[in-house]
Amino acid sequence: MNSSDQYICAFRGRRDNYQVPLALQEAKRLRLFITDAYAPAWIEKYSVIGSQRLTEKMLSRREASLDDQNVRCLWGTTVLERFRHLAGYPRVETYALLDRNYSLAAAAQARKTRANLFLYSPYAWEAFSASYGHTPNKILFQYHPHWAVEASVLEKDAREFSDLHPSIGAGGAESIASIKSDARARSDDSWKLADHVACASQFTRATLLEAGAKNERISVVPYGVTLPRESDEVERDQVFHVLFVGSGIQRKGLHHLLLAWERARLPAGSVLTLVCRILEPAFVSLIACARNVRLMREVTYAQLAHLYSSATLFAMPSLIEGFGQVYLEALSYGLPVLGTRNTCVPDLGGEIDGVYCNNAGDLDALIDTLERLSKILPGKRDVNRRARLCAAQFSWARFRAGIRSLL
Repeated sequence: MNSSDQYICAFRGRRDNYQVPLALQEAKRLRLFITDAYAPAWIEKYSVIGSQRLTEKMLSRREASLDDQNVRCLWGTTVLERFRHLAGYPRVETYALLDRNYSLAAAAQARKTRANLFLYSPYAWEAFSASYGHTPNKILFQYHPHWAVEASVLEKDAREFSDLHPSIGAGGAESIASIKSDARARSDDSWKLADHVACASQFTRATLLEAGAKNERISVVPYGVTLPRESDEVERDQVFHVLFVGSGIQRKGLHHLLLAWERARLPAGSVLTLVCRILEPAFVSLIACARNVRLMREVTYAQLAHLYSSATLFAMPSLIEGFGQVYLEALSYGLPVLGTRNTCVPDLGGEIDGVYCNNAGDLDALIDTLERLSKILPGKRDVNRRARLCAAQFSWARFRAGIRSLL
């Protein structure tokens, strides 16, 4: 394959389960995938002694179908990032400082091999604006909404809920306000330099159109999910059991869910389970005062699967999401979902599919929806079946095919 037909892909973490570089490899168009930490092949055969959680974590940093020879890790950047995390630097500041390294590495490889660029939004600006001896095709994957829209949404919410805690919207675990303006430009103005832009939801596309992007240059390629094996061993809880899985941060709307949970008139015995590895200080007191709320900071994959399989409803009233993979993940277990229009939820289906939607930030609507669903969902197996069928429409193979169609 001629280098001019191939692509350099780059991003930190396990974005989209590595499906974009895998799609490029399936099309025989992947020249190199640049990332941070990627597990070696032997991890699939040997467990890390005495630590199932560590083994699971390492396995999540690997895609078995991806050829290891096509993967390059920026270990220096990875170690520095980890050091800054341990030293207590805000994560958003660390990412704003170090994400450019992936873009610079992608530019160097494209220049060396005369390849094209398929880059995720925080890792594209330097590579897209670099000088080359050839004319690379530049495809951008915009996985989050444009920062101007996100900042507006979060700032409005912070003003409305300023009485909760000063940390709401003011430099907490994930605050757009703490990112320097030049980093914002690198991350979210890269679409101006791209030949084509892919995003995972209609909402993300709408924020780019609002920023001035041209409709014909944007394609929506929804994410996929792997359907878990159906099991008759786990029974749905008979009580109204609501599950939240995500970071305990402003953007995820956890404060809205907790306030609605306290004010809603729900059946006796109703329970809310929160799975939050990260939790902003603003929400600690809310959780402590809430009734029938269980907080789980760490869970194994098996524990999370059990929660998805036994709960009544997944609820995450996010203020803004590029997609919200966890909605699709919950549906794959037959668990109905409640989200907002500022996410992928409107793209997934309707109430007939077990997909429920409110306007972002509408606390009264959230209360009403929780009260309504607490009466109609418990014990309704047909809703669980339709939710799983809804998720089945969104396979990773379909996502990869959509990515390949852009090349």
